[in-house]
Order: sequence, then C-alpha cells, then structure tokens
Amino acid sequence: MIGSASAGRGLTIPFIGLAEIFVLNAFRKAGLPLQRIRPAVEILKNGIGLEHALANGQLLTDGAEILFDSKDPGDRRLVVVRNGDAVFNEVVEDYLRHIDFGDFGYASVLRLPQYPGPTVQVDPRINGGRPSLASRSVSVDDVLSRLRAGESIGDVADDYGVGYDDVLNLNRLAA
Repeated sequence: MIGSASAGRGLTIPFIGLAEIFVLNAFRKAGLPLQRIRPAVEILKNGIGLEHALANGQLLTDGAEILFDSKDPGDRRLVVVRNGDAVFNEVVEDYLRHIDFGDFGYASVLRLPQYPGPTVQVDPRINGGRPSLASRSVSVDDVLSRLRAGESIGDVADDYGVGYDDVLNLNRLAA
C-alpha cells in the first residue's frame, strides 16, 4: 500500500510514500477504518492497475467510503470502490486543498496543515523534499537551526526574505 523506506541519512521515505501516508492519515481522520481502506486500495491496484492509489487525485472520501472519480467531465458521479455503486454526493475535498497533483494525476506537492501561519510544503524538487516555506523555498530546518543558534527572529527573517511573523510562528511551533 505504501512505498518502502530506505536507508540513507537516517530513514528516508520516497515522496510517493509520504503522499500516501498523508492521504491515509486524512482518510483515517475522516473516520474511515483501515478495513475499508485496504480492500479499496487493492481493488484499485489489481482491478484497474492504479499503482500508489492513495497518492492519486482520483481518490476521494465522503467519510464513510473511498470513492473514485473517473475525471470524466460529463459524469459527476463517484464510484464506491468497495462495491462499484455510483453515488451523487458532493465531493468532500477538504484534504485535497493540501495536495497539488502533477500532470499524471499523482501528488506532486504537499502543504502541511500543522503549520497554520506560513505555508509550509514538501516538494521533492525543493530542498531534497524537506519541509520548506513555500514563499521563498527556505528549509524549515535551516530557519530553526539559526534560531536555536541564538540569532534573532528579525535577522533570520531579513536574511531569508520572509516575514517576521512567519519566522515567529515557526519558532512557536518548534517549541
């Protein structure tokens, strides 16, 4: 279901695996039990050949089931993956606002909701996939390490060209 971790500088997870974990967590928070998630992922993988289904933009939830959107503009129905029933519910897309999907329909950028102030994102093309401030592509770790070294919030904000409040919020969240 989720890509494997590999040894590197500590434990590393492929971005596609991180995206799957992100969506799995969103489904679990929406109330979906693993007993509904696991079979749906297997059906998508084995039935229609959709690898890494949890990182695919065609997968949604209504809080009770995993739904599949064919992306056919003329058909607003969603299909319950578990049993193939078509549903006409409004699409619950709250978690999707945190994910940008690339040209092939898979997650390409994750915005981390635990950072309510500055937008912090994970993009495998920026800073090696480490969480970064979206506005300037500055690694969160770099900002925090300078603060831990005793530099002032104002100096760090000025050096990176980011807002004082953004650095202040990152510092508060790290405490």
